[in-house]
Amino acid sequence: MRKLAAAALAGVLVAVLPATAAMAAPKPDIAVTSAADKANYAEGETFTITVTVKNKSSVDAKRVHYTGGDSEGVDGVAYGVLSTGFDVAGGATKTVQITGKTNNAAWRSGYGFVAFSLAADNGEANDADNNTSVRLPVAGAFADLSGYVFQGESDAAEWTPRTPGVPGVKVVATSADRKTRYAEASTDAKGLFRFTRLPAGNVLLTFTAPAGWKILAGENGEGDDTLTQVRAGDRDEPRVFVVAKKVAVSSPSASPSASASPSASASPSASTSTSASALPSASASSSAGPGLPVTGDKTMLFVGAAAVALALGTVLVLVARRRRVRLQA
Repeated sequence: MRKLAAAALAGVLVAVLPATAAMAAPKPDIAVTSAADKANYAEGETFTITVTVKNKSSVDAKRVHYTGGDSEGVDGVAYGVLSTGFDVAGGATKTVQITGKTNNAAWRSGYGFVAFSLAADNGEANDADNNTSVRLPVAGAFADLSGYVFQGESDAAEWTPRTPGVPGVKVVATSADRKTRYAEASTDAKGLFRFTRLPAGNVLLTFTAPAGWKILAGENGEGDDTLTQVRAGDRDEPRVFVVAKKVAVSSPSASPSASASPSASASPSASTSTSASALPSASASSSAGPGLPVTGDKTMLFVGAAAVALALGTVLVLVARRRRVRLQA
């Protein structure tokens, strides 16, 4: 039994050790970049893409080759030696070329593209940078673009023909890099906006909502813009849908002039005028009830009392004379 167990263990080691050694062996690390030969193309024009393959490790990369990819708006892509493969020594760089032609789909979309991946037969230390793509702009086509800004509580809200729109939202269309401004529009009572003759390609729409509304666009609804594709020949119907949420309108802060002016209690003159206006006038006190007691200088009081006494004395003298005359008669 011991001999049988030893033989089995030896068999396992024979099977595992080569695989372990292969896994432990250093691998090449290739990085791939690509660039087109022109900034713009016409429909049906031939393009040439230069592919640069750099081996960042000290291990030779064996038979670097094309493993797969994608393309749009192009015809007859020829990968050349990328299809058969080639070696790249450790630390070395090699450039190759692929060719093809743009087609009508690229003209309608505003661009075509080619994307692909490369690999080496003896593995890859880091496959994060062995993918590449190149964009092939094709100018000349124009198309209309329209959409809705509608009411919702989150960016996941869905539009229906009965969903209320948000009027008065300003929409600005620019190039994707914001360097070129194409046009500006505003939403109508239904939240609909429309652009005519935008260039085919990627267009960035930036939304500015009126007070009381917040645009929920972009990633997780935290932005105010959205990137969309303009294609010639598409049906003329709304294709962009953006949510706007109703929010509270903040009250305006106190104006500088009001906050800067002194209060009535702080100003001596204001205090005086306020006190004066607070006291009831003579006419008001006579009609509303008994007046306040008079305080201060009593000179006028004495003068009034003397005048009343004088008048009373005069009346008494006249009455006494009339009585004397009657008695004599």
